Amino acid sequence: MKRGYASTPDGQIHYITHGRGEPLLLLHATPRSAASFMPLMRLLGAKFQCFAADTLGFGYSDPLPAKAKMEDLAQSMVHFLDAQRIEHAHVLGFHQGNKIAAAMAAGFPDRVSKAVLVGMTHSLVVSRKDRNAAIMKIVSKYMTNFRESADGTHLLRAWASDYHSLAGIWWNPAIMTGRKITESALRLQESRMIEMIQCRRSIKLGYAMNFGFDLAATLRRIKMPTQVIECLMPDEAHLGAQGPKMVKLLKRGELVTLKEAGFDATEARAADIARAVSRFLLKI
Repeated sequence: MKRGYASTPDGQIHYITHGRGEPLLLLHATPRSAASFMPLMRLLGAKFQCFAADTLGFGYSDPLPAKAKMEDLAQSMVHFLDAQRIEHAHVLGFHQGNKIAAAMAAGFPDRVSKAVLVGMTHSLVVSRKDRNAAIMKIVSKYMTNFRESADGTHLLRAWASDYHSLAGIWWNPAIMTGRKITESALRLQESRMIEMIQCRRSIKLGYAMNFGFDLAATLRRIKMPTQVIECLMPDEAHLGAQGPKMVKLLKRGELVTLKEAGFDATEARAADIARAVSRFLLKI
């Protein structure tokens, strides 16, 4: 795998590339980075030229512009394709990445060949009100606002809050109390710590963009073939399956469901996702 930077009107965008074939742009979740797609790229690289980009404000890319909207990130990814001299590409997005991918497919149909929208159920809820409520239960710890004070103690409170979030990743109970602690598991936690530090200034704005995004209206505008991959977990069963609702809004949609697939689906279920995506993208 190779790394590089693309110079765009929006700033420099860091990316990882691997493979040969038709270009496939991969857009990560918040608060992750392009590195979360490496297991998937190893599998898809045999058939596609994969580009996993750090969206602005995340990973090693330049900062996220103030007051940015999801459509702005879609535009920045079109600029990324321009920098790579790619006229058309398939686009796959996971969680927040699926919103950027949908915005690209709806707003720039001449640049997107096929789209793949992947996410856990809470990420795919069609109703914006219900989706925002479901997401807020997960991300509320990142959305705290501290009243500004002249002595800067509000900054200290924010710093302490961020440390608390980071500590939760460093001392992951599922790993530390497991029957066996492995080097690979600790390396994964280290990678996630780095990702969190890199994007700590962008998390709140990233989720604010998510809250303001009209997914249903965007899906209705997508004309190209689109695959929805819904990752199902028992603790989200109360939300009801959202994949079928999404497909009804798409003109040329198809649905794949993965059971017991969570926040790490692009890594832990890379083989299942790669199999479904390859079949869909290569289908004439």
